[in-house]
Amino acid sequence: MIKSSPKSIAIVLILAGILAVLFMAFGINNAGHRTVVQYPTGTLYVKFSPGIYPQWFGTTEIYNDVITFDYDKTAAEVDSSIDQVGISVRYQDGGTGTVYGKARFTLPNDEETMLHLHKAFRSNRGVSQKLIKSVTEEGMNLTAGLMSSEEAYAEKRSIYTQWSSQQISKGKFQTKLERIKTVDESTGKTVTKNIPVISFGKDGLPIHLNSDLSNYGIDVNGFQITDWDFEPKTLQQIATKREATMAIITAKANAERAKQDAITSEEQGKANVMTAKYEKEVVKEQAIVDAQREKQVAVINAEKNVEVARQIKLVAEQKKLAAAEYKQEQILRGEGDGAYKRIVMEADGALAQKLATYERVMERFAAAIEKQKWVPEVQMGNATSGGDSAMTLIEMMGVKAAKDLALDMNIKK
Repeated sequence: MIKSSPKSIAIVLILAGILAVLFMAFGINNAGHRTVVQYPTGTLYVKFSPGIYPQWFGTTEIYNDVITFDYDKTAAEVDSSIDQVGISVRYQDGGTGTVYGKARFTLPNDEETMLHLHKAFRSNRGVSQKLIKSVTEEGMNLTAGLMSSEEAYAEKRSIYTQWSSQQISKGKFQTKLERIKTVDESTGKTVTKNIPVISFGKDGLPIHLNSDLSNYGIDVNGFQITDWDFEPKTLQQIATKREATMAIITAKANAERAKQDAITSEEQGKANVMTAKYEKEVVKEQAIVDAQREKQVAVINAEKNVEVARQIKLVAEQKKLAAAEYKQEQILRGEGDGAYKRIVMEADGALAQKLATYERVMERFAAAIEKQKWVPEVQMGNATSGGDSAMTLIEMMGVKAAKDLALDMNIKK
């Protein structure tokens, strides 16, 4: 067992006292923070940069350089100065809802403004809860009061974000009451209401009241709204309105479509009439063309028939002329032949004709006599010879023929 001597104990106590003095005399400011030091004399000092600072047995208060306000639906993954689930708001029409998002606030970087902030709120939590949280929630509700829940749900989400950011960072909007006429959905009657509207300056920009954050040198360097929730009654009302609106839109669309269908049918009917008219015109023109063609064909055929008749007439006339010529020719030829024959006959007494006739007659006599049996096959007594009788008959027939023909067998000198 080691025994401690009084001397060693005294040394340890002295070292501990020195360390305690040093600890109470100096402090360390971490990055991302600033420290406000109040000396025993009452003097205040702000250490902005990281590192050691003289404390001199004074009291200290540590502030974050940036205060974060997470009001989204999920728990913050890192520690936030303020962490809660949404901000409850009430809209112009009385409907309630919740807005979700995130915001970042930067504390002042000059000592005078920082000390003014410290004197007012005394701590980082005080600045977060009493100033930043209240200003943010007030800005959200003032913005909700400038529109109905239905407008916030449908058409003014981006405007909601813009107006909220402006009212939180630059101060609340100066507003005025304006009388408007609207239809009470419960009764269906037209009522007059006074609603707050933003007042605008001559430059066309909204007029802002004094900003608490600006008074203390706090800047908003990050602001976003991630989601909205509305009470079931509001959602049901929006859904009913949307269904009614969709029904109206559908009815209008159907009416417009019916109107367009009627116009289309009318135009189609006109087109059909014009089509039928032009089809009839086509048939008419075709009939005219066919009639003209038939007329032309008939004229051509008539002209052709006339020409054919004329040609037939010409041919008949030619044939008539040819027949007359032929007749004249035959007459002349007959007269010539007759004159010739007459001259010949007068010259020789028609000897050639007479001889030819005489030859034919004699040939017939000879043929007839040749068939007779002039010599009897049986002769009894002193019968005359049959050959002599034949010769006598021939000579008689020849003399008769010559007499009939007046044929002179003598040769003229």
